[in-house]
Amino acid sequence: MSADFHFGRQFAGLSAGAAAVNLKTLIDSVCWFMINMQTSKTSIRAYRLKTFLNAAFFDDQSPVPFDSQFIAREIGEAPEFVTRRLDRLFDAKRVDAEQGWLFPGESLIESHRRCFIDNEVDYLATENRFQIRTPYPLIRLSGNYAQLLRDRSQHATLSQVCVELALWETNCLRGQEGMTATEIGRRINLKKSTLSTCIQSMFKGEQLEINAHPWDERKTVLRLNSSHPAYREKYQILKAGLSVPQTETLLRQA
Repeated sequence: MSADFHFGRQFAGLSAGAAAVNLKTLIDSVCWFMINMQTSKTSIRAYRLKTFLNAAFFDDQSPVPFDSQFIAREIGEAPEFVTRRLDRLFDAKRVDAEQGWLFPGESLIESHRRCFIDNEVDYLATENRFQIRTPYPLIRLSGNYAQLLRDRSQHATLSQVCVELALWETNCLRGQEGMTATEIGRRINLKKSTLSTCIQSMFKGEQLEINAHPWDERKTVLRLNSSHPAYREKYQILKAGLSVPQTETLLRQA
Protein backbone atom coordinates (compact mmCIF):
# COMPACT_ATOMS: atom_id res chain seq x y z
CA MET A 1 0.00 0.00 0.00
CA SER A 2 1.52 3.31 -1.01
CA ALA A 3 2.23 5.93 1.62
CA ASP A 4 -0.43 8.36 0.38
CA PHE A 5 -3.10 5.88 1.41
CA HIS A 6 -2.23 6.13 5.09
CA PHE A 7 -3.99 8.60 7.35
CA GLY A 8 -0.99 10.50 8.59
CA ARG A 9 -0.64 13.01 11.40
CA GLN A 10 -3.06 15.26 9.53
CA PHE A 11 -5.89 13.88 7.42
CA ALA A 12 -7.79 16.40 5.25
CA GLY A 13 -7.62 18.98 8.03
CA LEU A 14 -8.33 16.53 10.87
CA SER A 15 -5.82 14.94 13.17
CA ALA A 16 -5.23 11.23 12.58
CA GLY A 17 -6.87 10.64 15.96
CA ALA A 18 -10.05 12.46 14.94
CA ALA A 19 -10.21 10.54 11.66
CA ALA A 20 -9.72 7.32 13.63
CA VAL A 21 -12.65 8.16 15.90
CA ASN A 22 -14.85 8.88 12.88
CA LEU A 23 -13.92 5.60 11.19
CA LYS A 24 -14.45 3.57 14.36
CA THR A 25 -17.88 5.17 14.75
CA LEU A 26 -18.71 4.26 11.15
CA ILE A 27 -17.65 0.62 11.46
CA ASP A 28 -19.32 0.04 14.82
CA SER A 29 -22.60 1.53 13.61
CA VAL A 30 -22.73 -0.35 10.29
CA CYS A 31 -21.93 -3.66 11.99
CA TRP A 32 -24.50 -3.05 14.72
CA PHE A 33 -27.28 -2.52 12.22
CA MET A 34 -26.18 -5.51 10.15
CA ILE A 35 -26.40 -7.78 13.19
CA ASN A 36 -29.30 -6.29 15.17
CA MET A 37 -31.72 -4.76 12.72
CA GLN A 38 -32.52 -7.73 10.50
CA THR A 39 -30.82 -5.94 7.62
CA SER A 40 -30.12 -8.58 5.01
CA LYS A 41 -26.46 -9.48 4.81
CA THR A 42 -26.95 -10.04 1.09
CA SER A 43 -28.94 -6.95 0.14
CA ILE A 44 -27.04 -3.74 -0.37
CA ARG A 45 -30.07 -2.52 -2.35
CA ALA A 46 -32.23 -2.42 0.78
CA TYR A 47 -29.40 -0.99 2.85
CA ARG A 48 -28.80 1.79 0.32
CA LEU A 49 -32.44 2.87 0.49
CA LYS A 50 -32.39 2.87 4.28
CA THR A 51 -29.19 4.89 4.45
CA PHE A 52 -30.60 7.42 2.00
CA LEU A 53 -33.60 7.99 4.27
CA ASN A 54 -31.68 7.84 7.53
CA ALA A 55 -28.96 10.19 6.31
CA ALA A 56 -31.60 12.80 5.58
CA PHE A 57 -33.27 12.23 8.96
CA PHE A 58 -30.28 11.97 11.28
CA ASP A 59 -27.30 13.45 9.39
CA ASP A 60 -29.20 16.40 7.89
CA GLN A 61 -32.25 16.76 10.16
CA SER A 62 -34.46 16.85 7.10
CA PRO A 63 -37.58 15.00 5.92
CA VAL A 64 -37.63 13.19 2.56
CA PRO A 65 -40.22 13.83 -0.17
CA PHE A 66 -42.81 11.04 -0.16
CA ASP A 67 -42.18 10.33 -3.82
CA SER A 68 -40.97 6.91 -4.98
CA GLN A 69 -39.89 8.31 -8.34
CA PHE A 70 -37.71 10.95 -6.66
CA ILE A 71 -36.13 8.48 -4.23
CA ALA A 72 -35.55 5.96 -7.01
CA ARG A 73 -33.66 8.53 -9.06
CA GLU A 74 -31.54 9.54 -6.08
CA ILE A 75 -30.37 5.98 -5.35
CA GLY A 76 -30.42 4.56 -8.87
CA GLU A 77 -33.21 2.07 -8.26
CA ALA A 78 -36.50 1.09 -9.86
CA PRO A 79 -39.53 2.97 -8.46
CA GLU A 80 -41.31 -0.37 -7.93
CA PHE A 81 -38.51 -1.53 -5.63
CA VAL A 82 -38.67 1.70 -3.63
CA THR A 83 -42.46 1.47 -3.31
CA ARG A 84 -42.30 -2.11 -2.01
CA ARG A 85 -39.61 -1.24 0.52
CA LEU A 86 -41.45 1.86 1.71
CA ASP A 87 -44.57 -0.22 2.24
CA ARG A 88 -42.56 -2.53 4.49
CA LEU A 89 -41.18 0.41 6.44
CA PHE A 90 -44.70 1.79 6.93
CA ASP A 91 -45.98 -1.61 8.07
CA ALA A 92 -43.13 -1.83 10.59
CA LYS A 93 -43.82 1.76 11.70
CA ARG A 94 -40.26 2.75 10.83
CA VAL A 95 -41.37 5.82 8.88
CA ASP A 96 -44.33 8.18 8.99
CA ALA A 97 -45.82 10.33 6.23
CA GLU A 98 -47.09 13.85 6.76
CA GLN A 99 -48.19 16.36 4.12
CA GLY A 100 -46.15 14.72 1.39
CA TRP A 101 -43.00 14.21 3.47
CA LEU A 102 -41.42 11.20 5.14
CA PHE A 103 -40.28 11.40 8.77
CA PRO A 104 -38.69 8.77 11.03
CA GLY A 105 -41.03 6.72 13.20
CA GLU A 106 -40.38 6.35 16.92
CA SER A 107 -39.01 2.82 16.49
CA LEU A 108 -36.48 4.02 13.91
CA ILE A 109 -35.34 6.84 16.17
CA GLU A 110 -35.01 4.45 19.11
CA SER A 111 -33.00 1.99 16.99
CA HIS A 112 -30.44 4.65 16.15
CA ARG A 113 -30.32 5.87 19.73
CA ARG A 114 -29.72 2.31 20.93
CA CYS A 115 -27.02 1.79 18.32
CA PHE A 116 -25.14 4.87 19.46
CA ILE A 117 -25.50 4.00 23.15
CA ASP A 118 -24.36 0.40 22.65
CA ASN A 119 -21.30 1.54 20.72
CA GLU A 120 -20.52 4.53 22.96
CA VAL A 121 -20.99 6.94 20.07
CA ASP A 122 -21.49 10.58 20.98
CA TYR A 123 -24.53 12.13 19.35
CA LEU A 124 -26.51 15.33 19.65
CA ALA A 125 -29.95 15.26 21.22
CA THR A 126 -32.27 17.59 19.31
CA GLU A 127 -35.68 19.06 20.09
CA ASN A 128 -37.35 18.33 16.77
CA ARG A 129 -39.05 15.48 14.91
CA PHE A 130 -35.73 13.66 14.47
CA GLN A 131 -34.64 13.80 18.13
CA ILE A 132 -31.03 12.77 17.46
CA ARG A 133 -28.25 13.95 15.20
CA THR A 134 -25.17 12.00 14.15
CA PRO A 135 -21.75 13.31 15.26
CA TYR A 136 -20.74 13.57 11.58
CA PRO A 137 -22.49 12.39 8.36
CA LEU A 138 -21.67 8.73 9.04
CA ILE A 139 -24.93 7.35 7.64
CA ARG A 140 -24.42 9.02 4.27
CA LEU A 141 -20.81 7.83 4.20
CA SER A 142 -21.82 4.22 4.82
CA GLY A 143 -24.46 4.45 2.10
CA ASN A 144 -22.05 5.96 -0.42
CA TYR A 145 -19.47 3.28 0.27
CA ALA A 146 -22.06 0.52 -0.05
CA GLN A 147 -23.31 2.04 -3.31
CA LEU A 148 -19.82 1.99 -4.80
CA LEU A 149 -19.45 -1.69 -3.98
CA ARG A 150 -22.82 -2.46 -5.53
CA ASP A 151 -22.01 -0.44 -8.65
CA ARG A 152 -18.87 -2.52 -9.06
CA SER A 153 -20.48 -5.88 -8.33
CA GLN A 154 -24.09 -7.03 -8.23
CA HIS A 155 -22.96 -9.73 -5.79
CA ALA A 156 -21.60 -7.32 -3.18
CA THR A 157 -23.02 -7.72 0.33
CA LEU A 158 -23.28 -5.68 3.50
CA SER A 159 -20.93 -8.18 5.16
CA GLN A 160 -18.35 -7.22 2.54
CA VAL A 161 -18.76 -3.56 3.45
CA CYS A 162 -17.93 -4.39 7.07
CA VAL A 163 -14.89 -6.52 6.11
CA GLU A 164 -13.49 -3.75 3.93
CA LEU A 165 -14.03 -1.06 6.55
CA ALA A 166 -12.24 -3.19 9.15
CA LEU A 167 -9.27 -3.55 6.80
CA TRP A 168 -9.23 0.18 6.09
CA GLU A 169 -9.18 0.85 9.81
CA THR A 170 -6.24 -1.48 10.36
CA ASN A 171 -4.20 -0.47 7.31
CA CYS A 172 -4.75 3.24 7.35
CA LEU A 173 -5.11 4.12 11.00
CA ARG A 174 -3.07 1.55 12.87
CA GLY A 175 -0.25 1.17 10.38
CA GLN A 176 -0.71 -2.59 10.09
CA GLU A 177 -0.60 -4.48 6.84
CA GLY A 178 -3.76 -6.53 7.01
CA MET A 179 -5.61 -8.78 9.47
CA THR A 180 -6.16 -12.48 9.96
CA ALA A 181 -9.64 -13.82 9.27
CA THR A 182 -10.07 -14.40 13.00
CA GLU A 183 -9.21 -10.77 13.74
CA ILE A 184 -11.69 -9.55 11.12
CA GLY A 185 -14.46 -11.74 12.50
CA ARG A 186 -13.79 -10.49 16.01
CA ARG A 187 -13.72 -6.85 14.91
CA ILE A 188 -17.03 -6.91 13.04
CA ASN A 189 -18.71 -9.62 15.13
CA LEU A 190 -19.45 -11.86 12.17
CA LYS A 191 -19.98 -15.62 12.32
CA LYS A 192 -17.16 -17.75 10.94
CA SER A 193 -19.32 -19.35 8.23
CA THR A 194 -20.69 -16.01 7.02
CA LEU A 195 -17.23 -14.46 7.06
CA SER A 196 -15.73 -17.39 5.13
CA THR A 197 -18.34 -17.08 2.37
CA CYS A 198 -17.78 -13.33 2.21
CA ILE A 199 -13.98 -13.64 1.98
CA GLN A 200 -14.20 -16.29 -0.74
CA SER A 201 -16.43 -14.02 -2.82
CA MET A 202 -14.05 -11.10 -2.34
CA PHE A 203 -11.11 -13.22 -3.45
CA LYS A 204 -12.97 -14.14 -6.62
CA GLY A 205 -13.53 -10.45 -7.27
CA GLU A 206 -9.84 -9.76 -6.67
CA GLN A 207 -10.68 -7.31 -3.89
CA LEU A 208 -8.44 -9.03 -1.35
CA GLU A 209 -4.91 -10.36 -1.34
CA ILE A 210 -3.34 -12.83 1.02
CA ASN A 211 0.13 -12.60 2.56
CA ALA A 212 2.27 -14.53 5.01
CA HIS A 213 1.91 -13.50 8.63
CA PRO A 214 4.93 -11.39 9.64
CA TRP A 215 5.87 -13.56 12.63
CA ASP A 216 3.60 -16.62 12.70
CA GLU A 217 4.14 -18.96 9.75
CA ARG A 218 0.97 -20.88 10.63
CA LYS A 219 -1.18 -17.85 9.83
CA THR A 220 -1.90 -15.63 6.85
CA VAL A 221 -3.13 -12.04 6.73
CA LEU A 222 -5.67 -10.44 4.43
CA ARG A 223 -5.54 -6.94 3.07
CA LEU A 224 -7.26 -4.85 0.44
CA ASN A 225 -5.89 -5.25 -3.06
CA SER A 226 -4.45 -1.81 -3.81
CA SER A 227 -4.30 -2.62 -7.54
CA HIS A 228 -8.07 -3.19 -7.76
CA PRO A 229 -9.75 -0.58 -10.02
CA ALA A 230 -12.12 0.58 -7.26
CA TYR A 231 -9.45 0.91 -4.57
CA ARG A 232 -8.71 4.59 -5.09
CA GLU A 233 -12.42 5.42 -5.38
CA LYS A 234 -13.08 3.77 -2.02
CA TYR A 235 -10.27 5.72 -0.46
CA GLN A 236 -11.60 9.01 -1.84
CA ILE A 237 -15.09 8.28 -0.47
CA LEU A 238 -13.65 7.59 2.98
CA LYS A 239 -11.38 10.62 2.82
CA ALA A 240 -14.26 12.94 1.98
CA GLY A 241 -16.57 11.45 4.59
CA LEU A 242 -14.11 11.09 7.46
CA SER A 243 -12.70 14.59 7.09
CA VAL A 244 -15.86 16.17 8.54
CA PRO A 245 -15.23 17.33 12.14
CA GLN A 246 -17.54 15.96 14.79
CA THR A 247 -20.27 18.25 16.08
CA GLU A 248 -18.78 20.52 18.71
CA THR A 249 -21.41 20.13 21.41
CA LEU A 250 -22.56 16.54 21.83
CA LEU A 251 -24.79 15.07 24.47
CA ARG A 252 -24.30 11.36 25.10
CA GLN A 253 -27.47 9.72 26.33
CA ALA A 254 -26.87 7.49 29.34
